[in-house]
Amino acid sequence: MNSQTQLQTLKQYRTGKILPIAALGIAGTLYAVKWNRRRKTAAFSHSRMLKNIEQDSKHIKLEWKGMNRPYRVFRGDELVYEGLEPKLVDQNLVPGTLYTYCIETLDDQDNVLDRMRIQTTTAVDFRERENILEDLLITTIVTPGQISFEWEPIEGVTEYSIFRNGVKLKTVTSCAFIDKGIDDHENYIYRIEARRPMQRSEQVKWELKSVIANAVGAIKKDSSTEMAADEEFTITKRIGPIQELLKPPQERKLNPGNWQFRYTTFLKEEWLKNPNAASQEQVFKGDHRSFDPESSEFRTRGDVFIDTENPSALLSKATSKTEAFNSEQEPIETASASDEGIQLEKVLTDDDRVKFHLNHSVSNPLVVSPAIDYHVCGTFYNDNEYDLVGIHDQAPEHEVYLKEPGTDEWHVIHQAHSKGLEMMAEPMANHYWRYSTFTN
Repeated sequence: MNSQTQLQTLKQYRTGKILPIAALGIAGTLYAVKWNRRRKTAAFSHSRMLKNIEQDSKHIKLEWKGMNRPYRVFRGDELVYEGLEPKLVDQNLVPGTLYTYCIETLDDQDNVLDRMRIQTTTAVDFRERENILEDLLITTIVTPGQISFEWEPIEGVTEYSIFRNGVKLKTVTSCAFIDKGIDDHENYIYRIEARRPMQRSEQVKWELKSVIANAVGAIKKDSSTEMAADEEFTITKRIGPIQELLKPPQERKLNPGNWQFRYTTFLKEEWLKNPNAASQEQVFKGDHRSFDPESSEFRTRGDVFIDTENPSALLSKATSKTEAFNSEQEPIETASASDEGIQLEKVLTDDDRVKFHLNHSVSNPLVVSPAIDYHVCGTFYNDNEYDLVGIHDQAPEHEVYLKEPGTDEWHVIHQAHSKGLEMMAEPMANHYWRYSTFTN
């Protein structure tokens, strides 16, 4: 049934010329679909309009609150449902992809009575990395004066701290949060923070890591058992003004362009003592700075240049000199680490997105030591939304920034202070982070 026939059917139903069962939706409403690995972000939706959402790798099911009204649903700017039932199943989707829906409630003259925007993701077919945030289903729901979040539970996490624009709002034990009384003209950045003991992670190998991490934490003066053994999670969502997000889908425009993604590691200290007392390199020179996207003082830097108009991703990389001194701070040796451990992998491009994996493993070139390790998966869409997922050692300092198309301003994506260089060792707990946008 095409869209024109649908509209005619709906008008006939409203005037009583046909029975309600004839008012069927278009292609997205086949409910006989059998799903594999069907998942939900929360036990039930906390939004005042959304009733339920379920996802798998190729389908998204939406149910919203309402009755005896006609509805329209857009995916992006494409009409995917028109009917009288407050539900749909959107099919043949791409695994691990961000999708945005606009649900409109209509009156008998096809005027919009209410509008809701939903951003969510399909599940991935299989997990390639140990970063569980890459596979975590997160749903954002926007209605006038209200922003809602729902997410899958993280195994072993018992509570989540919610921040808005850097200010803590509350701590929740459920995987949902509603912020009411929002100014529809303002931008908001929400952050969800959590931690869990390593021994409660799903892989058996974490049990051994937890034992070693606890031992390190117990003997290090400026660390603690909890710090060494706890994994940290940070989920950030940047939300545009609600008045813009709730505009009709036809008024939103694609704006593909050039992005610059920057990931830098550095040592905040001026001097660092070598933990190996037998080594002649007693002291190393640090970068002696705080977070700064433009600083020329760093250990390593990777810049990824993304073009969503002519889909591509290119890497520029650099490492700085490592300088060793004796106990009297007299110079002994200088060398630069190889940048071969910084690699851009699996660059995937299509008409509406660019996706890449950035791997990093760089060691001190002067002494045997653990490498600075991190991994980032980035997806940039041609509607200017993006989704970044990362994992890194809890040392040294890590800072991540982004320049959007047509601007010279760096947006802060992620910043993490060092918890001691011993945290780079393989048994130590990692920091997991994710940053995504809902702005168009």
